[in-house]
Formats: sequence, C-alpha cells, structure tokens
Amino acid sequence: MADPPKPPEPPDPPQRSESPDPPESSESGDDGYRRLHPLTPFLRGWVIVAAFAATIGRTFAEEVTARAIGLTMLFLVPAAGIYGYCVWRFTRYRLDGDGLRLDTGLLVRRTRYVRLDRLQAVDLVQPLLARLVGLAVVRLDLAGHERRDRADSDGGSATSDLRYLSLGHAQRLRGQLLTGSARPAAASPTAPDPFGPSDGSDPPDRSDRSDGSATLAEVPPTRLAAAIALSPAPWVAVFGVAAIAVPSLLTGTRTGVLGAIPILGWLWHRTVRVFAVGYPYTVSTSADGLRLDSGLIERAHATVPPGRVQALRITAPLLWRPFGWVTLRMNVAGSGPTVLLPVARHDEAMALVGALLPGVDVAAVALTRGPRRALLLAPAHWWVLACGADDRIFVARHGLLRRHTDIITHGKVQSIRLIANPLARLLRLADVHFDTIDGPVRVRSGHRDRQAATALVYAQAELSRLGRRPDHPDH
Repeated sequence: MADPPKPPEPPDPPQRSESPDPPESSESGDDGYRRLHPLTPFLRGWVIVAAFAATIGRTFAEEVTARAIGLTMLFLVPAAGIYGYCVWRFTRYRLDGDGLRLDTGLLVRRTRYVRLDRLQAVDLVQPLLARLVGLAVVRLDLAGHERRDRADSDGGSATSDLRYLSLGHAQRLRGQLLTGSARPAAASPTAPDPFGPSDGSDPPDRSDRSDGSATLAEVPPTRLAAAIALSPAPWVAVFGVAAIAVPSLLTGTRTGVLGAIPILGWLWHRTVRVFAVGYPYTVSTSADGLRLDSGLIERAHATVPPGRVQALRITAPLLWRPFGWVTLRMNVAGSGPTVLLPVARHDEAMALVGALLPGVDVAAVALTRGPRRALLLAPAHWWVLACGADDRIFVARHGLLRRHTDIITHGKVQSIRLIANPLARLLRLADVHFDTIDGPVRVRSGHRDRQAATALVYAQAELSRLGRRPDHPDH
C-alpha cells in the first residue's frame, strides 16, 4: 500500500530587511522613518535671529535703541524657535534598500529620493555650535549636483543634507550609505582602487594608527600663518581700511568707518577664516578613498573616492617661491572639495600627486616652449609657457606672478579645442584647450606654433581614446 502523502511544509516566515537600531537622538516609527536630532530647532532657529540682527544693524545703525532691540527679540526669538521646531517636526528620512527618502516642508511637502548608486561621496561637517553639542551634518555629494565650496561656513543643499544628527549616528548612517553606493562598483572588475580594497563600510581613518603610515600630508600651523601673511590680499585690505577710515576719523565723521566694515569683513575672510579652515589639515588614505580632515572651528571630514579626481593644479605664488611652498587644487567629479593642500612644500605636493596617480612622475615629463614669435603676444611670460606629455599625463605650465602647473591624465580629457584669434593667426600661433569638468583647473597650452598645435590636438585625441579603455591603468 502506498504511503500517504506528506503534508506540505509551512513556508518560511518572511525575513525583515536588516536595519540598524534606532539611535538615541532620533525617533523611529513603524514605517521606518526617523527624525533629526531634537536639538535641531535650536541650531536652526538662531539663523533667523542673526540674519535679522545683521539687517537691522546695517540699515538702522544710528537709530536702534536698547528698548527697540529688546522688544524685537521678545517677538523674534519665539518666532525663530517655532520655525526651528517646524523644520524639525516636518523633516524625516528613511533608508530603503537602494536609496534614501527625505521628506521636508511645512506648507508645501517635498519628497526627495536619493538613489545610492548616484552618491559620489558622503561627508561629515561639524559647524561650531553643532560641534559643541556633539552633532554633525551629513552632506550628500550627488552626481550632477552643482559644485559647492567645502569652506562655506554652513553651506550645502537643504534638500539633500541631513542636519543635524548625533556624531555617532551620522557616522553609522554614512557607513550604510557608502555600503549601498559601493555595491554596484564592487561588481565591476574593471574599476581598480588605488587606495586599497573597499567593502563599502565606514572604515576608521587609518591616519589614527600609531605609526601614521597612512597619513599623506599635514599642514603645520606656522607654515599656514606665514603663507597667509605672504599673500598680497590681506595687505591690500589693510591699506584699503586705512585709506578709508583714517581720513574719516580725523574729520570726525562716521561715514568712512562704516564704509570700511565690508573691507574688514573681507580681511577676516582672507586671514582668520582661511587659517580656521586650513588648520588642522590632514590628507590621509582610507578604504573608501582619499580622506580630507580640516577645520579649527568647523570640522569637515570630506572623502574623495578613487577615480573622481579629474585634473590637478600646483600653484607657486611669487612670495612663496623662496620657501618652496605651493598650493594644490583639483577638479573633482561632483561637488566635492577643490583644495587638496592649502600650502605644502613642493616635494610634499609631488608625493601626493604620485599617490593619486601611481606610477606617474611629473618631473620626468619634458616641457617645451612655443616659438619665439610668441613674444609679441606674451612679452613678459613667454619663457614660462610650456607643455609636455607622456603616455599617462599631459602637463602645462603658465603664469608669471602665480606659477601654475596643470596636470591631467589622458583618460579624463572630455574634449580638445584649437583656438586662434586674428592676431594669433597672423603670427601662425594657436592655443590648445583641454576640457574637463568645471573647477579651478583649466588646462591650456598657449601660444603654440599652429602646425605643432594641430599635431598636438590629434596626438592627444588618440591618447585620450586609449586612456579611456577599460584595460588602461588610469581608467
């Protein structure tokens, strides 16, 4: 007799998607949404008070009284608190499997869905007030987003940045976002990582090791202060303030003193703020790319993933050259930082370029000048203009007072242009422009012989085609 049929086995219970435990600083509901830190209203509300005070002080500097200020603050402070609370109450986010959903807005609700595969970097920023209470801003660098200067005090995109979260929660969220964004790249065997393997987690900064072997460069405070003092901008501001304020003080009027306030603000921006942003400044390696840690008042932790650096510029101002100091800037895909090193020795800058471009020796690239008839167009700096290339990079040098050396790998060139104005055509000269993403680096070889420039365009176009091949070291 046949055995009776076995009853079907019950199906396995559905497994829930893994999600981290809700942090202490945010609320989590059944729908998976979380809120920002409860101290967010206090950190967002003071912006209204400061903006109003600056406007009133600038417009009614001579008519403001203590009683008027007190009555204004009596109504303004509660309004700022209500604004901050509404921003916090109606902002929530949720991390899905392949994206981050962010809901904002009180009267007009906005929902933004950030795909993790569109993330180019996730940075942590700690403004002064947030740093005092242990909070941070999670700044999302998205593909196709407009460029943003990382030195901005509290800049960023209000539609994609998460401000504010506790520092520990921000670090965990950053690790989860990097994990999700690294999954597509991990499946690609043709994407080498010059900084080491990455599993997408949020690794600790290896510059914290006792041997310090992963630290590529640091900026000493004395060097940064001396570099600021040797820059012409602060001294121009000082003489401008003196020229405006001193005659006003001698005549007993206040107009000149008030007129010098914007110049004093510019002086602060070019001296104290530059020092506060540039010290301490550390460049180190991590599993997810190049790590830039900076800021004395506002701490910024930026990451440049491998392959995002499009072009480099080494600048040597005139007053820095006796000390061998340079500044290193870069074009980065997305809205990442543009300053790689605010001030460094020339050998440190070249070592950092070698770390970014393994196997590349910029000093070994032979540079050639243009023809002597270019003296008619550049009588003062013709001897500086030079360019050269090898099988990996193209190098161009230009600038008299500020000596620039631009470096770009062949695979990062998006287009090549040959430009000649009427006078240049008369002298049989032309300029060759190498187009890449927007940024401080504009690679150009000026005042070349017309035939040599045309040959350079065809040769660089072929090198760029080869540099974009998957088996090329710079791809």
